[in-house]
Amino acid sequence: MRLQADELALLRAAMRELGLNTTSDALREGIRLLVREARETAAAEEIRDFYTGGQAPLPEGVTAATADELTAADNEQW
Repeated sequence: MRLQADELALLRAAMRELGLNTTSDALREGIRLLVREARETAAAEEIRDFYTGGQAPLPEGVTAATADELTAADNEQW
C-alpha cells in the first residue's frame, strides 16, 4: 500500500503519540480498531432489528433525554 506524503506524516505523528514503534504495530492497532467498530455496528444493527426500528427500552431508573438535552449534547465541543 502506498501512502501520500501527508498521510505518511499523519501516520508517523499518530505512531509517536500512541507509542507505536513500527508500521506493523500501527497496522495491527488500526485493524483492532476496525474490528471493534465493525462489532459495535453489527451489535447496533442487531438491536435495531430486534426492536424493528423502534426505540430500545432504557435501563431501569434512567429517564429519556429531553429535546433540549439532546440539542445541548449535539452542540457540545471537546
